[in-house]
Amino acid sequence: MKLGKTSIIRHVIIAFLLLLIGFIDYLNKILFTSNYSPFLSLLVIMAAIVVFIYISHRWYQTPYVSEFRKINDYYKDMLNEMAIAKDSFNNLSGSHSIDDLEDLLKLFKSAQREQTELVCQLTNSNKVLDQNSKFANAIVQITGEILKSGEIHSILQLILNKAIEIIPNAQKGSILLWNKDHLEYKAMYGYDIEALKDFSFNFNEIFQYNAKDFYEPIIIPNVEEFNMNLKQEKFDILKETRSFDLNSCISCAISIDNEFYGTINIDNVESNYAFVDEHKPILKSFAEQIGVALKNAQLLEKILYMSQYDSLTNICNRAYFEEQLGALHTDCTEKHQSYTLIVLDMNNLKIANDTFGHEVGDRLIVTLTDYISNMDPKAAIFGRIGGDEFSMVYRDKTKVEVNQIMQSIREHFDNFPFKFNNQELLNISFGYGVSVFPEEGEDITALFKNADYLMYIDKRSFKNARL
Repeated sequence: MKLGKTSIIRHVIIAFLLLLIGFIDYLNKILFTSNYSPFLSLLVIMAAIVVFIYISHRWYQTPYVSEFRKINDYYKDMLNEMAIAKDSFNNLSGSHSIDDLEDLLKLFKSAQREQTELVCQLTNSNKVLDQNSKFANAIVQITGEILKSGEIHSILQLILNKAIEIIPNAQKGSILLWNKDHLEYKAMYGYDIEALKDFSFNFNEIFQYNAKDFYEPIIIPNVEEFNMNLKQEKFDILKETRSFDLNSCISCAISIDNEFYGTINIDNVESNYAFVDEHKPILKSFAEQIGVALKNAQLLEKILYMSQYDSLTNICNRAYFEEQLGALHTDCTEKHQSYTLIVLDMNNLKIANDTFGHEVGDRLIVTLTDYISNMDPKAAIFGRIGGDEFSMVYRDKTKVEVNQIMQSIREHFDNFPFKFNNQELLNISFGYGVSVFPEEGEDITALFKNADYLMYIDKRSFKNARL
């Protein structure tokens, strides 16, 4: 059949060439009737044939040959790959051989599938590596923020922002912290924090309440359905603030030393299947970072407290008292307001220490300061400025009113002697001096000097009365 087609094509080409020769000869006779020359006509015909062959070769044969070579090279490469695959297969299997083209093609297709799967795996690996790189960078940034900043709210917001940036399909999120008996929003992304700043959840309303493993991340495919058990009032608030404009959530509890402190929730508004198990370890790492941040904040708060307050009495130490007094003095000076400074020194504390021991002496100090700290009206500032010396500040009280307060403290301890191990030991007493700003001193040094002077006069009066 193929030979028949080739023969027909060959005859058609010969016929076309004969027609072309006849046409050229006929055209030559018409154009050059008087000077017609058969030899010249033959030259024209030969030139026409050469032009025809050149054009055919240039326009048809050359592209065909080029494409044929490409196809030929492709099949050669494919056969080489199949031959390599065959050798590999024969080397691996040993007991099998590939002898026919069909098996070779199957093996080649199998190799292609494996190659495609490998490319997919590499692509996924690259995505994971990129995700891990982003996570590592986020942890470095969060750690730096924790170390340099004691402001826990900015740290929580940073952690939440990074979690939404890194966890696939994350679009919204929130961090809630435990406050005595309920959970409060402390950081948000994509929600109206003003509308929800006073909103709270009870412990039995959180996602983890019935979870098998409380501290492991959980996926909630339908948040609105889960929250159907909320009280109607709470449900309506979440509905009105569009907090239910989401389809799925992944949540993890936050803990410090295995103690519950809150939750971090990452949300998606488009799909009930936005989160998968592979996202859980990422969220848990962020929850752990929140735990670290909170623990550091607690430590910083504790260190700050220890630097500002007296460890025995829990009132201001001297440095913090002077700092607060300086701020109050500046404020009263600018506002043209008055304040009253009191210096108080306990009587016979050394005798009590020598007679009953330092434990009793410490209890005497604590008994006095506890009473003053809890009485009404409370002092604006109350601090321990020496071993048995204390100072208080009242705003907007006259000297007469402050003296009445101090006398009431004396009367209390006169009526209630100090007891230790259920045994009455002595009555707590003290001397004090009162100085009013700005009448008795326009600067803090002058006020202290005047109050000290009056305090020593008061102590001398106490000793003279005992003689």
